[in-house]
Amino acid sequence: MAERGAPALLSLLWLTFLFAETTAAKHVDKGSATQPFSPFWFTVEPQDTLAIRGNSALLNCSAHSDEASPARIEWKKDGTFMSLVSDERRRILPDGSLFFAHVVHSKHNKPDEGTYQCVANIDNVGSISSRTARLAVAGIPRFASQPSPVSVHVGDSQVMACEVNSDLVPFTRWEKDKEALELSDRLIQLPSGALVISNASETDAGLYRCVVENVGSSKSSDEAPLQTIPEPGVERKLEFLVQPASVAKLLGAGVLLPCLATGYPPPHVRWMFGDKALEESDGRVEVTGGGSLQISNITEEDGGVYTCVAENSNATIEAQAQLTVQVPPQFVKRPANIYAHESMDIVFECEVSGSPAPTVKWVKNGDAVIPSDYFKIIKEHNLQVLGLVKSDEGFYQCLAENDAGNIQSSAQLIILDHGSGGVAAPAGPTPPPRGTSWRPWSPPASSS
Repeated sequence: MAERGAPALLSLLWLTFLFAETTAAKHVDKGSATQPFSPFWFTVEPQDTLAIRGNSALLNCSAHSDEASPARIEWKKDGTFMSLVSDERRRILPDGSLFFAHVVHSKHNKPDEGTYQCVANIDNVGSISSRTARLAVAGIPRFASQPSPVSVHVGDSQVMACEVNSDLVPFTRWEKDKEALELSDRLIQLPSGALVISNASETDAGLYRCVVENVGSSKSSDEAPLQTIPEPGVERKLEFLVQPASVAKLLGAGVLLPCLATGYPPPHVRWMFGDKALEESDGRVEVTGGGSLQISNITEEDGGVYTCVAENSNATIEAQAQLTVQVPPQFVKRPANIYAHESMDIVFECEVSGSPAPTVKWVKNGDAVIPSDYFKIIKEHNLQVLGLVKSDEGFYQCLAENDAGNIQSSAQLIILDHGSGGVAAPAGPTPPPRGTSWRPWSPPASSS
């Protein structure tokens, strides 16, 4: 009985303490002497940027504060603070942005490419870290495949190959007979850079080449002829010229699932979503370029398996692809500012959504919070701080990240002198004072 009585007595003492502290927190007078929270946040954060070798580049960052002294901005690259004192090529602008006079990038020397983050600091107040941003440098245009001579039956379809570095596809366009080629529902450019010519006519005959431009210099592929020939009306095997491939896209973006078939009799192409026929709707979902599926402003409901079905009177063929819709992290609940006294326990709440499920980490004044006896992650993403000491003051940030992006939100902890008001109620049993060797008490697992 004595052994059972001891825990009961401890629990009673703890409940008495909890009631007293909670009651005190509800009735304290904050008074004019209470230190106010310091408004401190980023007005601009860096964004992913594609830079061009030899050109200038800019990563934006600016912070707001009501303090008398302005925030001091520093930058990290790949998690390490940058030393820019004697750097003639890179410098921090007055507003905090990072400026590159000219981007350096070669096969064996890539000092500028990487992940960047700006850190704003106010002396005697604390630091906050921005979201991270990727600076990529466009590579030298290289053609993995180039147009080659092809022929196409009138009314049939054909593909002109052109495969460049993936980061340069947005800078790729096509020319016919050295004149810019205007794309249409019949002439489309695939995500790979290749050109689709569907329902070909005699006017499509000519010399084709793809051109990469707007990346510091222009580079053209080999030129290749497309020849059109009359349709003889003889049966040809039904087969795919291009098949859809699984792809991941950001919520709200557009996607093109390529599909192109050839044969005689001319094939008809239709699409299935899951096990149901897919219908075109309001221009957001449409079949273009002889069979490719274009979806604009994609939603989470658009994610799933798509099947391209090509058929004629002689055969039917199918090809499938998975569309994964990625949703950047969003805050469902942000951490809030907290007043507290030393030795108390607090919890910063943070709840996020996103797909894939975001990972969450905490930082204090720009430094990662390492879980310990005094810093614990509870209820998935909340940060619990036990047995507060004065040095725990500062700015705490919840950083959430997934494949679609990353976000941050901050809150300030102010530890008041005893007798000041505006405190947080205890969050649970407190370990002994830091620096002692006592083992902290933990409640039974069933009570969590």
